[in-house]
Formats: sequence, structure tokens, C-alpha cells
Amino acid sequence: MMATARAWGWFFASMVFLMARWGQAESLEVHLAEGPHPCAFLTPEERDLARQRAISEEWAGGVRDRLLAEADGLAAEPLDIPHAGGQWTHWYNCREDGADLQPKSPTRHECPKCGKIYSGYPYDQVYATLRHCHWLQGIATLGWAYSLDPKLAYAARIREILLEYASFYRDLELHDKYNKKSMGNGRLYSQTLDEAVSLCHVCVGYDLVYDDACFLPGDHERIAEGFLRPACETIMAAFYHVSNWQSWHNAAVGCAGFVLRDKALVDWAINGPCGFCFQMQWSVLPSGMWYEGSPSYHWYALAAHLYLTEAAARSGMNLYGLPAVKKMFDGPVRQLFPDLTFPAINDSDRSSIAGDRAYYDVAYRRYGDPNYLALLRPRDSAEALFWGANLPAEIPALPRQTSSNCEAEGLAILRDTDNQTALFFDYSANQSGHAHPAKLGIILYAQGDERIVDPGRLAYGNPMHAGWYRQTIAHNTVVINETSQDQVAASLKGFGTTPGFSAARAVFDTAGRNEIVDRTVLLSGKLIVDVVRCRANTETLFDLPAHFRGELYELPETEPLEKLSDAPGYCMLKSVERCTEPLRVFSVNTGGENRIRAQVFGASEAFIAVGLGYNASEELPMVLRRGRGTDVAFVTVYEIGTSANSRSEVTVEMGPVITVRIGETSLAVGEDTRVTVGTQRFRIGLSGAEKL
Repeated sequence: MMATARAWGWFFASMVFLMARWGQAESLEVHLAEGPHPCAFLTPEERDLARQRAISEEWAGGVRDRLLAEADGLAAEPLDIPHAGGQWTHWYNCREDGADLQPKSPTRHECPKCGKIYSGYPYDQVYATLRHCHWLQGIATLGWAYSLDPKLAYAARIREILLEYASFYRDLELHDKYNKKSMGNGRLYSQTLDEAVSLCHVCVGYDLVYDDACFLPGDHERIAEGFLRPACETIMAAFYHVSNWQSWHNAAVGCAGFVLRDKALVDWAINGPCGFCFQMQWSVLPSGMWYEGSPSYHWYALAAHLYLTEAAARSGMNLYGLPAVKKMFDGPVRQLFPDLTFPAINDSDRSSIAGDRAYYDVAYRRYGDPNYLALLRPRDSAEALFWGANLPAEIPALPRQTSSNCEAEGLAILRDTDNQTALFFDYSANQSGHAHPAKLGIILYAQGDERIVDPGRLAYGNPMHAGWYRQTIAHNTVVINETSQDQVAASLKGFGTTPGFSAARAVFDTAGRNEIVDRTVLLSGKLIVDVVRCRANTETLFDLPAHFRGELYELPETEPLEKLSDAPGYCMLKSVERCTEPLRVFSVNTGGENRIRAQVFGASEAFIAVGLGYNASEELPMVLRRGRGTDVAFVTVYEIGTSANSRSEVTVEMGPVITVRIGETSLAVGEDTRVTVGTQRFRIGLSGAEKL
């Protein structure tokens, strides 16, 4: 396949750049399957096993029935493919409250929350995107259904869809999300990322019906030359180096290559300068997590890789043999809350690993690792039906999570012994485009839910995403002079864990402004100690916000303020009140008798306000503490309990060393970090908890 001159120019420039910077990634010999289709996404043996499962196993019969019902609908539905390019789905939300819009017609788009109607650009164009997604993703559904029940109607509808796209795809203008021309332009969509995702769905369904008698002489050539190869050309014109975009590019082009039996396309996808092997070498951290520092983007990238690894496996190429591939399944488990959900770190959503169980069906079949078994229930996906293995009668429990630290991720997780409380401490130096300005931020899971909350993200096209979610004030870390953090690097100073406690310390320095933030966190049973020290060469304003899920009470007297500040993020706070007395203690009621009590020391100026949570309609209470000067400290002791009257006696000594004592436990933070529990004393450093 020949790409445009511009694309090849970019290809060679990128290749030279990457070879110089990263070195040559591992290269694998390309193999293509022989014989009839399907050749990439299913074998005859897998097809027969899936049909048998659907008869003998109730869950599999449920998957079959759902697929057939969806396919029947797609086959009977009027074909309304727009002959127009679509727009970015992140535009498709209400500017007033952030809710996703609902299409009522091609030109009428309604907010389900406030009822506002939108029309015109870009909303009408997003509607075109939604229809393209509907039909192109539907090809995969029709193909899976055909494998279970080879109805002519399923294959004929795939043929009809593909020939329709082949008739006009080349005529569409390249455009981006601003309706301009730039790298990464799509034709059907506003970006090659979406073009690639849809092409993966297309390749799955097309492979599964390719040999059906409904295809006439010349159809396959028209589909390949009018749609699949031009789509590959569009995708290959953009290079994104270390990137989830490039991972989807590789998957789409590679899948098309396996289905079309085009060795050059497969080689580009796997061995190219930004190919699969390159991504495994440079985009996956040593822990197995995706480099962008977001659980959601880890799964997004892994979804792309699975299309390619599965198609390659049926052609005799074992991409699963690369160590980084297995690590991508192993890595996420460390980041789970006790309820098996992920925190919304950076551009991510609060989500459950149960929603990603289909990945582990594939992984268990390929690796046989018994640690994956606990993640496979319930089985209800096409991946489990077609690509999954038979399971043993006894399913072991997921191994208990313990405190851990990963410098590659820049994330320390402190857990109590029964894994009911988990404190996440983010000191990452991540500077990807999906990282938030939240260095040294904390997130607390306790009493059955996230209690100190990171809000995650909103649709990127909504102004509230940049206005709140990507502002430091929206997170649980220090804001300097009411300005969000630069993309500064943070460094770990110590992490240690013993049977009685876990502790971590990290620092970031704003360099040119010589502002230093130093944070230490300790978890011992149901007790958390949080020591934050801020230093600067000149008079500086330091704010420490904390956002809670629960009801605040036991607060001092307050007075209402019209607003706290006009600064970005601050201007979005609601119900702002200033504490007219020093804030010494407050509590968070988390339901029933459950509560978290906080005792605070150091900077005593405080404000109470309401910020945004996981979406723009969730409002969460916030406590903001403020200090001014060149040396400001914030000390907080959280007690997680059920008694309304219990409060441990806490003493804090300020000075070059900040010492916090609660009963037989103490934390001293100075040049080094020391923890005492009873008669045992420890120094916390990079080598762990050293007993003194």
C-alpha cells in the first residue's frame, strides 16, 4: 500500500528521530494465516466451542441471545449512514451543567438535566459520528452473531455497510476537532484515533463473514480499495510515538493486514518505528501500567493491543510472549481500592475492575495464571464466549492487597492490615497530556467508599474540564498563590511498611521560584497522620484543599463570602464560608455511626466550600486551609471510627522537626523521617523502614 508523499516524509523523519532517541525496538518475524476466513479473530474450533457453550452453559446462552437480538436489530434497521465527516464526541455535552447530550434528531440535541436544546455545529456533526460508530461497531456484533448462527441477513448487512462506506470514504475531507487540517486528521471522524478504533471493529466482523456466499465477485476488492486500505492510509499518515493513539493505529492497520493478508501492513503495525514492539518497550512502565498515569487510559491502550495480539496469535505470531504484555494485566491490580474499583487519578473515571473482566478472560486463556480467575465473574462478554477458556470448579479469591510503592508510577498506596482503608499518595513526575496538576495529592478510601476524593475528569470539550478538573484546587494537594501547579517533577524521599504501619514521603520543588512542598503520610490501623511543609524565599500564599464524600460537621462558626477568589478553579467554588474561629477539629459523617474525625494543626485560617465531584452534578464539601509566609505547615490527624465521642489526644511540636504524637505512635519529620510505635523506632528512607 502506498501512502501520500507527506505521510512518507513524516514516516522517515519520525523513524530517524526515534532511532536516535530510543534505539531499535525488538523486531518479530511476520506470519500470515493460510486457508479460508475467518483467519484472524476466530478459528473453526473456537467457533464450534462457542456454539457448544451457548447450549450447555447458561451464561454463554445469555451472551448468544444478546448478540443475536442486537444483530437482528442491526440487520432490520434502515441504513442511515451519513455521507459526511463527524466531529469530536467531547463537544457533545451541555455547557451549563456538563451532562452528555441526547440526540433527538440529526439537528436536535437535548440536555437530559436542564432540557436545553443544542443544534448546528459541532453538535450536528457529532450526530454523524454517533451514526458512524453505530454502524461500524455494529459490524463486529453482526460478525459475532453470524459465528453463532450463520444467517444470511447478518453477512448481507455487513456487505451492505462496507460497500456503502467504500463508495464515498475517499471523497471525505480530512479534518480535525476544530474543523481544520492538522496531523491526526480523520475522514469519518475528527481524528485518526477514532478512525482506528472503528476499523478494528470492522476487521473483526468482516473476517467472520468474509467467505459468505452473499459477497459477489469484485466486492472484496471494492471494500479493500475503497475503504480498508484508504482508512489505513489515513491512519498511517499520523505518527504519535509513545501514545495510546499510536497503539490504536497499530491495532487497526495490523488487523486490516491480517484480514487482507497484507504482510507490509502487519509489519508496519508490529515492527514499525512506532509499532507494537516499540510501544511495549517504551509506553509500558516496569510495573506494567501504561505510562499516562491513568487507569482509564491503561485499559484503553490495552483494548487496542488485544485486537492485535489476538489476530497475530491466529497467524502464529506470539505477541503474548513479550514480557510487557503480561505485565499490563498484572499491573492494575495494585491500584485497586478495597471494593475493587479504581480511583479517578488524572484523566480517569472511577471504575470497577469487574467492568474490565473480559480482558482477564483473554489473559487467563493465554497465560493460565490462577490469579486472574477471581476477576472473571460474572462471565457475560463476547470475549469470554469466543476467546475464553474453560474454568476450574474452584475459583480462588484475589490475593489480599498490602501496602506498596512503585516509583515508576510515582504512586504509594498505604493499606491497613485488613485492607479496609487505603490511602493513595501520588508523587508522580508524569508529564503526559493526561496528567493533572496534582503532585503530592492524596486520595482516601475508608468505610466503604472514597472519602477524600479526586474528581477525575469531564468531557474534554466541556469548559468545566479545564476550569475545574484540571485545576490544582480541585485536588487534595497544595496550591501556591492560587495558581495551579506547573508540570513539575516530584521525588520520593522514603517509603516503608511494617506490620504496624506504612509511611511515605515525597517532595516537589518549583525550581525557578524556589518553592518547596514536602509531604509525609502515615497510616497505622485506623489512624492517618498527614504532615505538609511548604517553604519559599518570599512571602507566599499556600492553600491546602481537601474534598470529602460525606457530610461535614463539628465545624467552628463561619460567615458567608461572595467568593473566595476569581482565580481559575477558585471561581467555581460554591457556598463559600470563612471560619471566624481557628479550625481545630472537624468531622465527616460517612453514613450511620461511621465518621472520620480530623484534628488540624499549623496554619489555622480556613474556609468551607462546595466543589465538584465525579461529574458536574455531584457537589462535594471542601475544607480549605490557608497559610501565608516563607515556612508554612499543615498537620492533620484523621481518625476513622464509629464513636461520636472518641477523640485521641494529639500533641504536635513545630520547629525544624515536626513531631506528631498520638498515644504510643509518633511521626517526626525533619531531615529524615522517623516513626515510633510502642517501643519500636524506625527510620523511613528509600530502602524502606529501617529499625533503629
